[in-house]
Order: sequence, then C-alpha cells, then structure tokens
Amino acid sequence: MLGSVLRTAPIDGPPDFAVGGSDFAFRKRLDGGYTISRRGIYEAHIVPDSFRLFFDFLPSWRRESSHVHLRLGSRFLEEWRTKRAWSLDETTPFEAIRTYDPVPTRKVLDEATGTIIKAFPAFAGMRVDQAWGGLIDTTPDEVPVIGEIPAYPGFFISTGYSGHGFGIGPGAGRLTADLVSGDTPAVDAAVFRPGRFRRLANAGVSSVA
Repeated sequence: MLGSVLRTAPIDGPPDFAVGGSDFAFRKRLDGGYTISRRGIYEAHIVPDSFRLFFDFLPSWRRESSHVHLRLGSRFLEEWRTKRAWSLDETTPFEAIRTYDPVPTRKVLDEATGTIIKAFPAFAGMRVDQAWGGLIDTTPDEVPVIGEIPAYPGFFISTGYSGHGFGIGPGAGRLTADLVSGDTPAVDAAVFRPGRFRRLANAGVSSVA
C-alpha cells in the first residue's frame, strides 16, 4: 500500500503535540515544521500479484475496503517485467533498484491539508517544503512474518509489519535476534512463523526452526 506524506516549513501557531483526526494527522518536527498525512486512506496499486494473491487477501480486503483506494497505473507493467527468478550470476531486481522512491499522490495530500486548515486555521499560511510516498508491506493477517526458512537453513526473514513497524520494531528485533542466535525467544515465535500461510506451507515453509 502507498502512503503519502508531506512536511512544511517552520510555522508558529499549531499545536506542539501530535494530533490524529479521522482523516488527517500531523506531528511537529524539531525544525519547527510539521509532518502531515491523510489518515485512514491508503492506495493499493493493482499489479500482477493482486491477482495471484487475491484469495489470500480477500478477507482483509472485506474488512478494510473502505480505507483502501485501488489504482491501476504504470506499476502494473513495471512489476510484470520484473523477474521472479534468476541465476546466481545475474543482476537481481534488488540490485537494479537499490532504493524505491514512489511518487506521492497529490490529491490525497490536498485532502489532508484542506481538512487540517478547517480544523486548525493556523495552518492556513503553511508552505510545503517536501512531499514523499512510502510503501507499506502488508500480510494477509496484518501480523509480521519472522522466522527461518526451512528450505534455506540459516536464512531468516523479518518483514510484513503492516504499518506498525515503528511501534513493534524493538520487540520484533529482539525476537529476530533470539531466533538467529538460537536463544530461547522472549515471546511465542510460532504466531509469526512463515508457514502459517497455506501458500507457504504448501511450498515446504512449515516452521520457524
């Protein structure tokens, strides 16, 4: 999913604390400006995996459809052309694109700033210094995938934080470290195992150890 965010130049008047409304959110920065986003709306680009994984995500789509806007654009062709398998001496997609910098959606940000100005008139004279977009990896159950891939001993993954990475990052990092080092996990690692998803279980990914 794509989230769009902007930051303003320093401005006096708005609250110094973080505010989250039903359709906007902002937080003051150390430089005196504010980070602003459109809350409660995410964009999901339709790509080849949207069809391949349709039934995996159907339950969550039914729950969250009012908060997700579907978009069909150039990313479909970009991902269609991206290799899914390669030999060890080939350049991988991860090397070809080292940093992904998606374009933010202006309409979404305009909605956020318009709503904020109505609720907090002090933002009326704000100047936008930068806008950016970020992709949020989401799993079908919105729970991270953390564990070892049995088919590749010694290969661990920790991903799919579904927008909660800042909040649960420290605990997830501890769990990942425990699994990699062979220590007794501080929490039950089974709930995060990659093999909890039928598609991965059928491929032989059945446990975290």
